[in-house]
Amino acid sequence: MTTVSSLILKLRKESGLTLRTLAERAGTSSATLSNYELGIKEPRLSTLERLVEASGSKLSVEVVPATIDGRWNDARVSAATSSRRVTSAIRDHKEEVAFRICLELIDDLNAVTPYRLAQLTREAPSLTGDARYDALIAAIVESACVSNAAPTPPWVYEPTRSVEKWYLTEVESLHEDADRETPPIFRRHGIFILEDELSRA
Repeated sequence: MTTVSSLILKLRKESGLTLRTLAERAGTSSATLSNYELGIKEPRLSTLERLVEASGSKLSVEVVPATIDGRWNDARVSAATSSRRVTSAIRDHKEEVAFRICLELIDDLNAVTPYRLAQLTREAPSLTGDARYDALIAAIVESACVSNAAPTPPWVYEPTRSVEKWYLTEVESLHEDADRETPPIFRRHGIFILEDELSRA
């Protein structure tokens, strides 16, 4: 499956444009375009359209059925599936991968309707073997449900879904900022974050 980042990179390479030239034509910065190509940030649809047109192509959006034969026709991952993937990453000592899976879960949960969000979060994830990630997943789910007016699943309130205190940043000088900036939902789960730490936008 083609990702947005690989599409942008492919179009730029095929058009023979430098990062700077395409960024200028599309009205964005080279740094932002680089983040799009690396998958660190994802452009809005309007920004993607400008990038595609600036590279000499045209963006076409296709509307497809939400379900096929009763199964959802999207690539969204549930909290339970994310938890299983995190478990595997932790077992393989790949904490960076585990964290990236959590970022992808945020993207998925915030990109769907409240109805679909309720479906993606209804099943209680099995514990990952690392209480910090169990708490982080619960905080992500509760935050998405509250923000998007979807019912919050009861499992997020289980005692096993919170920790004493986990700072996502390892830079001790930033812990005071995290104490101040952490949203109440994450704080309740013992997850302390900087304002933009879980954002890729």
